[in-house]
Amino acid sequence: MNIPALPAASVLVVDDRPDLHVVIGRRRPGSIFVGGLIVFPGGGVDPEDHHASARRLVPAAVVPDLTHDEAAPFLHAAIRETEEEVGLDIAGPGPVDPDHFPHVGRWITPEGAPRRYDTHFFLARYRGGEVVADQQELTDAWWERPADALRRIDEGHLEAILPTIEFLRALSTYRNVADAFAGTGCGERRGHTNGWTSF
Repeated sequence: MNIPALPAASVLVVDDRPDLHVVIGRRRPGSIFVGGLIVFPGGGVDPEDHHASARRLVPAAVVPDLTHDEAAPFLHAAIRETEEEVGLDIAGPGPVDPDHFPHVGRWITPEGAPRRYDTHFFLARYRGGEVVADQQELTDAWWERPADALRRIDEGHLEAILPTIEFLRALSTYRNVADAFAGTGCGERRGHTNGWTSF
Protein backbone atom coordinates (compact mmCIF):
# COMPACT_ATOMS: atom_id res chain seq x y z
CA MET A 1 0.00 0.00 0.00
CA ASN A 2 1.43 3.36 -1.08
CA ILE A 3 1.03 5.91 1.74
CA PRO A 4 0.71 9.47 0.39
CA ALA A 5 3.35 12.02 1.37
CA LEU A 6 1.78 14.76 3.49
CA PRO A 7 2.80 18.41 2.96
CA ALA A 8 5.30 19.56 5.60
CA ALA A 9 7.91 22.21 6.31
CA SER A 10 11.08 22.55 8.34
CA VAL A 11 13.50 25.32 9.32
CA LEU A 12 17.25 25.50 9.73
CA VAL A 13 17.60 28.17 12.42
CA VAL A 14 21.16 29.51 12.41
CA ASP A 15 23.19 31.89 14.55
CA ASP A 16 26.83 32.98 14.91
CA ARG A 17 28.13 31.61 18.25
CA PRO A 18 30.65 32.99 17.26
CA ASP A 19 30.81 30.77 14.16
CA LEU A 20 27.77 29.21 12.51
CA HIS A 21 25.60 26.97 14.71
CA VAL A 22 22.20 25.43 13.93
CA VAL A 23 19.30 24.35 16.15
CA ILE A 24 18.99 20.57 16.34
CA GLY A 25 16.33 18.50 18.10
CA ARG A 26 16.02 14.85 19.01
CA ARG A 27 12.74 13.15 18.19
CA ARG A 28 10.93 11.34 20.95
CA PRO A 29 11.89 7.64 21.01
CA GLY A 30 9.01 5.50 19.83
CA SER A 31 7.65 8.15 17.44
CA ILE A 32 6.22 6.66 14.24
CA PHE A 33 8.42 9.00 12.23
CA VAL A 34 12.22 8.93 12.87
CA GLY A 35 11.89 8.20 16.57
CA GLY A 36 15.08 8.98 18.50
CA LEU A 37 16.81 10.60 15.51
CA ILE A 38 17.98 14.20 15.23
CA VAL A 39 15.97 16.64 13.13
CA PHE A 40 15.43 20.32 12.50
CA PRO A 41 12.22 21.92 13.85
CA GLY A 42 9.27 21.26 11.59
CA GLY A 43 6.11 19.31 10.92
CA GLY A 44 3.02 18.93 8.81
CA VAL A 45 1.10 21.74 7.16
CA ASP A 46 -2.15 22.01 9.14
CA PRO A 47 -5.49 23.64 8.25
CA GLU A 48 -4.58 26.61 10.48
CA ASP A 49 -1.65 27.35 8.19
CA HIS A 50 -4.21 28.30 5.51
CA HIS A 51 -6.34 30.58 7.72
CA ALA A 52 -6.60 34.35 7.30
CA SER A 53 -4.55 34.90 10.46
CA ALA A 54 -1.77 32.81 8.98
CA ARG A 55 -1.90 34.83 5.77
CA ARG A 56 -1.60 38.08 7.74
CA LEU A 57 1.63 36.81 9.33
CA VAL A 58 2.94 35.16 6.15
CA PRO A 59 1.35 36.83 3.12
CA ALA A 60 3.74 35.16 0.69
CA ALA A 61 6.70 32.81 0.42
CA VAL A 62 9.15 31.80 -2.29
CA VAL A 63 9.20 28.07 -3.08
CA PRO A 64 10.26 26.63 -6.45
CA ASP A 65 7.37 25.49 -8.65
CA LEU A 66 4.74 27.06 -6.35
CA THR A 67 3.01 30.43 -6.50
CA HIS A 68 3.65 32.82 -3.61
CA ASP A 69 0.13 32.06 -2.33
CA GLU A 70 0.62 28.29 -2.55
CA ALA A 71 3.97 28.54 -0.78
CA ALA A 72 2.80 30.72 2.14
CA PRO A 73 1.22 27.87 4.19
CA PHE A 74 4.51 25.96 4.08
CA LEU A 75 6.46 28.87 5.52
CA HIS A 76 3.76 29.53 8.11
CA ALA A 77 3.89 25.88 9.17
CA ALA A 78 7.67 26.07 9.49
CA ILE A 79 7.46 29.18 11.67
CA ARG A 80 4.63 27.75 13.80
CA GLU A 81 6.34 24.40 14.34
CA THR A 82 9.61 26.08 15.34
CA GLU A 83 7.86 27.95 18.13
CA GLU A 84 5.89 24.89 19.21
CA GLU A 85 8.83 22.47 19.23
CA VAL A 86 11.79 24.56 20.42
CA GLY A 87 10.21 27.76 21.77
CA LEU A 88 11.74 30.17 19.25
CA ASP A 89 9.80 32.98 17.59
CA ILE A 90 11.63 33.40 14.29
CA ALA A 91 8.97 35.58 12.63
CA GLY A 92 8.20 38.44 15.02
CA PRO A 93 4.89 40.33 14.73
CA GLY A 94 4.88 40.14 10.93
CA PRO A 95 4.09 40.37 8.18
CA VAL A 96 7.24 38.45 7.39
CA ASP A 97 9.50 39.23 4.46
CA PRO A 98 9.91 36.07 2.33
CA ASP A 99 13.51 37.08 1.62
CA HIS A 100 14.29 36.50 5.31
CA PHE A 101 13.31 32.83 4.92
CA PRO A 102 14.98 31.53 1.74
CA HIS A 103 13.93 28.10 0.52
CA VAL A 104 16.89 25.71 0.67
CA GLY A 105 15.55 22.31 -0.35
CA ARG A 106 12.83 19.72 -0.67
CA TRP A 107 12.78 16.09 0.42
CA ILE A 108 10.08 13.41 0.12
CA THR A 109 10.06 10.39 2.42
CA PRO A 110 10.64 7.24 0.32
CA GLU A 111 7.79 4.85 -0.34
CA GLY A 112 7.49 2.04 2.19
CA ALA A 113 7.88 4.25 5.27
CA PRO A 114 5.04 4.07 7.85
CA ARG A 115 4.58 7.83 7.55
CA ARG A 116 5.63 10.01 4.62
CA TYR A 117 6.16 13.75 4.20
CA ASP A 118 6.81 16.06 1.26
CA THR A 119 8.89 18.65 3.11
CA HIS A 120 10.08 22.08 2.06
CA PHE A 121 13.04 23.48 4.03
CA PHE A 122 13.75 27.12 4.84
CA LEU A 123 16.71 28.98 6.37
CA ALA A 124 16.09 31.45 9.21
CA ARG A 125 18.11 33.73 11.46
CA TYR A 126 17.87 33.42 15.22
CA ARG A 127 15.93 36.37 16.73
CA GLY A 128 16.49 35.65 20.42
CA GLY A 129 15.08 33.39 23.12
CA GLU A 130 16.06 30.12 24.73
CA VAL A 131 15.98 26.84 22.84
CA VAL A 132 13.71 24.51 24.84
CA ALA A 133 12.37 21.16 23.58
CA ASP A 134 8.61 20.74 23.90
CA GLN A 135 9.00 17.22 25.40
CA GLN A 136 6.24 15.99 23.09
CA GLU A 137 7.69 15.88 19.60
CA LEU A 138 11.26 16.52 20.79
CA THR A 139 12.93 15.30 23.97
CA ASP A 140 15.97 17.56 23.60
CA ALA A 141 17.04 20.59 21.55
CA TRP A 142 20.33 22.45 21.35
CA TRP A 143 22.74 24.55 19.27
CA GLU A 144 25.59 22.77 17.51
CA ARG A 145 28.19 23.36 14.82
CA PRO A 146 27.10 21.40 11.73
CA ALA A 147 30.56 19.81 11.39
CA ASP A 148 30.43 18.63 15.02
CA ALA A 149 27.01 17.08 14.49
CA LEU A 150 28.29 15.26 11.40
CA ARG A 151 31.27 13.95 13.37
CA ARG A 152 28.99 12.66 16.12
CA ILE A 153 26.80 10.96 13.50
CA ASP A 154 29.89 9.30 12.01
CA GLU A 155 30.96 8.16 15.49
CA GLY A 156 27.54 6.68 16.21
CA HIS A 157 26.62 9.14 18.99
CA LEU A 158 23.77 10.67 16.97
CA GLU A 159 21.44 9.20 14.35
CA ALA A 160 19.93 11.05 11.41
CA ILE A 161 18.16 10.42 8.13
CA LEU A 162 19.68 11.50 4.81
CA PRO A 163 17.99 14.92 4.48
CA THR A 164 19.28 16.00 7.90
CA ILE A 165 22.78 14.83 7.01
CA GLU A 166 22.71 16.61 3.65
CA PHE A 167 21.65 19.91 5.23
CA LEU A 168 24.33 19.58 7.91
CA ARG A 169 26.88 19.00 5.14
CA ALA A 170 25.67 22.09 3.31
CA LEU A 171 25.77 24.23 6.45
CA SER A 172 29.24 22.98 7.38
CA THR A 173 30.68 24.69 4.29
CA TYR A 174 29.78 28.16 5.60
CA ARG A 175 31.75 30.18 8.15
CA ASN A 176 28.87 32.29 9.39
CA VAL A 177 25.21 33.16 8.95
CA ALA A 178 25.88 35.84 6.33
CA ASP A 179 27.78 33.34 4.18
CA ALA A 180 24.97 30.78 4.48
CA PHE A 181 22.36 33.30 3.37
CA ALA A 182 24.57 34.39 0.50
CA GLY A 183 24.82 30.73 -0.51
CA THR A 184 21.06 30.47 -0.95
CA GLY A 185 21.38 32.46 -4.13
CA CYS A 186 23.34 29.76 -5.96
CA GLY A 187 20.20 28.02 -7.19
CA GLU A 188 22.01 24.72 -7.82
CA ARG A 189 20.02 21.66 -6.78
CA ARG A 190 22.24 18.96 -5.28
CA GLY A 191 20.66 15.76 -4.08
CA HIS A 192 19.35 12.28 -4.56
CA THR A 193 16.29 10.47 -5.85
CA ASN A 194 14.06 11.67 -3.02
CA GLY A 195 15.22 15.23 -2.57
CA TRP A 196 17.68 18.07 -2.91
CA THR A 197 19.41 20.97 -1.21
CA SER A 198 20.18 24.25 -2.95
CA PHE A 199 22.69 26.21 -0.90
